[in-house]
Amino acid sequence: MTSTFFRFLILAVVLAFAIIVNVCVGDVCLTPAQALHEICGSGAQSGALHEVLWQIRLPRIFVAMVVGTALAVSGYVLQALSRNSLADPYLTGVSSGAGLAVAVAMICNASFSVIPAAAFGGGLAASLLVASMARGPAGLSVGRLLLSGVGLSAICSAFITMILIHASSVAQGQGLFFWLAGGIAGRTWTEVIPACGYTVAGIIIALAMSKQIRLLSLGAQSAQALGLDVARTQWILLASAVLMCGAAVSISGLVGFVGLIAPHLARRLYGRDERMQMLCAGMLGMTLVLISDLAARTLGQGQELPLGTLLSLVGGPFFLWLISSKHGREVLQN
Repeated sequence: MTSTFFRFLILAVVLAFAIIVNVCVGDVCLTPAQALHEICGSGAQSGALHEVLWQIRLPRIFVAMVVGTALAVSGYVLQALSRNSLADPYLTGVSSGAGLAVAVAMICNASFSVIPAAAFGGGLAASLLVASMARGPAGLSVGRLLLSGVGLSAICSAFITMILIHASSVAQGQGLFFWLAGGIAGRTWTEVIPACGYTVAGIIIALAMSKQIRLLSLGAQSAQALGLDVARTQWILLASAVLMCGAAVSISGLVGFVGLIAPHLARRLYGRDERMQMLCAGMLGMTLVLISDLAARTLGQGQELPLGTLLSLVGGPFFLWLISSKHGREVLQN
């Protein structure tokens, strides 16, 4: 048994344990046997336990898994495109652009079916703007990419705040505020399914282009010399990353740093195969969001904590450690 496969098994066990704990722990605690009894349909198809499990916990768990996977794999793709480990949907402004578009859609009382499309459009516009500002004579500059992303995020946040202030009702303003703080409470199966579809489509595209990602890691000139249509590949990968990020933002709000932490750990722990790295990045993203959401709904003493805030408490120090490391300093000099 190779060390990579052994680490993969450990990750799978940790993910399974996180799912089981999320199913069982909450205001109404269930034993694993009770939960399995209800899920398999052996219990009553009505009643409090059935309602708690099928209408509250399972949709929330699926949303956490979709959001974690979408942000992690989109972060992996963005890091592959920019050839640096500091790129992230949150830090590069993609999440903020998607968030602004969703905020506009929500304030206009758009139907939920419109929100993922709005998130995709906003994220794509933000990514194109950041990429155009970050491109220098020698190609994409990492420093410019991060600074442009921070600047664009600040602008989007300002517009979102203005939208929040001018919300037409208190209920609408509160809903937008909690969405901006990041969270997956109250999500239903109706919201899970479309986001899952967008995420699966983005992952399929990224996995299908794993060989192209490997060639891009050699540099644009080397990849082109080996016969790769670099521009076309970059556009397709960018679209897949924005598609996944938009799906996550549409159902969870602004949740940061998952797309930074998970791909970085996957590259360090799970070998050089791009498909294995993407798979493990997705699993790490699921685990991170599941654990954070469990903390969000159990540590607040009757009041749920924002998921985005908890992840920022973890991701912020991780980002500072990353840029202060030798690898981070080398990346920022490019």
